[in-house]
Amino acid sequence: MLDQIRSTVKNSLIYGLGNISVKLVGFVLIPLYTGHFTTAEYGVLGVVEITIQLLVALFGLSLFSAFFRWYWDKPYIPHQRSIFFTILVFVFSVSTLLILALWPFTPVLARFVLGEAQYTYLFRLLLITSALEALGVIPLTLMRLQNRALLYSLSNLIRLSVNLILTVYFVAVLGKKVEGVYEAHIIGHLFFFAFVALYIIRNARPKFHWQILREMLVFSMPLVATMVSSLAINITDRYTLRFLTDFSEVGIYNLGFKVANTIKVFVVSSIMLAVTPVIFQKINDPDHKRFYSKILTYGIFTVIPVILFVSLFGKEAIKLLSRNTDYWEAFRIVPFISFAILFGMMRDIAMTGLHITRKTGIIAGIVAGMMVFHMVLTVIMVYFFRSTGAAVAILITQGIYFVLIMKAAQRHYRIPYELGKILKMIVLAGVLLGAALLSQNCVLWIRLLVKSLCIVSFPVILYFLGFYEHIELQRLREAWNKWKNPHHWPGQFKKMKKQD
Repeated sequence: MLDQIRSTVKNSLIYGLGNISVKLVGFVLIPLYTGHFTTAEYGVLGVVEITIQLLVALFGLSLFSAFFRWYWDKPYIPHQRSIFFTILVFVFSVSTLLILALWPFTPVLARFVLGEAQYTYLFRLLLITSALEALGVIPLTLMRLQNRALLYSLSNLIRLSVNLILTVYFVAVLGKKVEGVYEAHIIGHLFFFAFVALYIIRNARPKFHWQILREMLVFSMPLVATMVSSLAINITDRYTLRFLTDFSEVGIYNLGFKVANTIKVFVVSSIMLAVTPVIFQKINDPDHKRFYSKILTYGIFTVIPVILFVSLFGKEAIKLLSRNTDYWEAFRIVPFISFAILFGMMRDIAMTGLHITRKTGIIAGIVAGMMVFHMVLTVIMVYFFRSTGAAVAILITQGIYFVLIMKAAQRHYRIPYELGKILKMIVLAGVLLGAALLSQNCVLWIRLLVKSLCIVSFPVILYFLGFYEHIELQRLREAWNKWKNPHHWPGQFKKMKKQD
């Protein structure tokens, strides 16, 4: 099992390199946006971003999730290439039809979503971008299923590079606003499809499987409701701020959210990209349930130090990214969003049992209830506490959401999760965060020292709490000994390659 975990970690690192490039692009663009956009214009950008997420879910019908479930199912292995072709053609057709249906109503939609009909052109760019993203998910999913982590990262890097260069040119040189951002997005997607065209052709067999598609849609349609409801949970904050406050408050919140979201892009997404295909590959292995349990434990153990770092140094990061003091209040929401991301990752891993047993309807029911709860809670919290209230609302929602999913999944497919260890890590993280924040009024060097010590002490304190198993400590000692003896590295590298 440890060999499988090591292989998964290796793929996570490769995906992580690709995700680092994503976030580096994001960091480069934040000073550009905050330097050329007002807080209100940056708020418009934030609303457009979350609207695209919602449309991608509708255009793609969550068929990429069904693709994961069907690809390695033994009866369907001979049809893998034709299934890929079927999904690709179907998503393209659905996206095209939806764009044609919505196009005449874009002035009305722009006025409702963005406040003014002058954003009609921007809304049309939004529709095209959503369709391209929904279609692009399909070949990217195939790369994950085939463990083509390097190709996955490289193709994304090409798209992002084109996007970055053109965004800087359109905004900084030509003086365009949010419209220029999405013109660059569309061109970047076109370069992506040109790069992966040969890969798509090689892996597609032009045969349409209506019967298999129907089975996949039965599986995926509840997940569409789940995804839309989950997105509603994630976007309610900005829409509520947009209607109850103003676009300036949305812009401040959006910056704080982006800083916290580095945790998801750097770490959480990398873990999930590598882990999701392996979960279904290991269904028939004798130790698969222990593997699923360890994924949750090790995932939390990996993410929490990053959460502490981002939460404790969020204020410094925001000041570094924006010289405009109007944005500096965004640091207040970073810790809340950071821990909400942790609970979101835990929830996604806890869904494993429901996916294996194909109980997607249960997920849809839970998420629908959570959507209603979150909308009500967010309206109340935003009314009284504005952007901070929105951040607290999403943290509370994600915590309850995880608990409900965990209970439902355990009823249908019990996995021996290490709940005691999980509780230790979360409580310890909260204590360390609170202790570090008490030093906020101290002089700079003391503040930085206390924060750094709180982050570094996390794995050490866990040792004294009896967190680590004997085999884990043994592997840590072996890794330490290898690190102390660098002349053994070439031999160890050859041994690892031979094992792979």
